Amino acid sequence: MQGVLESSLATWLRTEVAVVGVGRTDAGVHAQNYVAHLEVDRALDAGEMLFRMNRFLPDDVVLLEAVSAPETFHARFSAVARGYAYRIQRNKTVFGRDTAWHYERELNESLLHEMASSLLGEHHFGAFERSGGAETNGICSIHLARWVVEDGALEFQVVGNRFLRNMVRSLVGTMVEQAVTDRGLAEWNRIFSSQKRTESGPSAPAQGLTFAGAHFEAHLFDGRENPQFI
Repeated sequence: MQGVLESSLATWLRTEVAVVGVGRTDAGVHAQNYVAHLEVDRALDAGEMLFRMNRFLPDDVVLLEAVSAPETFHARFSAVARGYAYRIQRNKTVFGRDTAWHYERELNESLLHEMASSLLGEHHFGAFERSGGAETNGICSIHLARWVVEDGALEFQVVGNRFLRNMVRSLVGTMVEQAVTDRGLAEWNRIFSSQKRTESGPSAPAQGLTFAGAHFEAHLFDGRENPQFI
């Protein structure tokens, strides 16, 4: 997404512009309410920017709003929390397959809810961080974690102060693996406390994950930037 935005801005402004986003997403992951900032040396008209950029951007990227931000604002470092939603489509359907994981096997929904509840609070999430990457502080604070059961679908909704690389997809993939085999909460707790990626399950497919929004101390967009499921 960053490259697409920078390319479109360069076409409009006739100069290269660096864009800083609220966070990174894996290839194939979607985003809603995504916030980014850029620094320019001249005044820009917000309405003109929306009109021009949406002409240059591809059909699957839409610029919804543009505002002037204080110099202290940083799209990444000013965010105090971020939210994600992962959607699992339970029945075969023609629509929405590009934004959901089609999974029809029976799942222990009670266990899914128990596993989600265990994520709340401050924990080390090393068991769900992509292996082979740079070593990081694996501590994250999770403010909301729940499975929402809909007609023909499940959606995992999570909000936290930070997320490790591939963390949400690893969480979903492991929870689904535990729920389909009904291994119980004790086995889940063992995996969680191991802090080893080799102990957890496979990552869920990228297409089911959507970056849902972020919280900032200052609401630049009247709350539109927040995850809409809260």
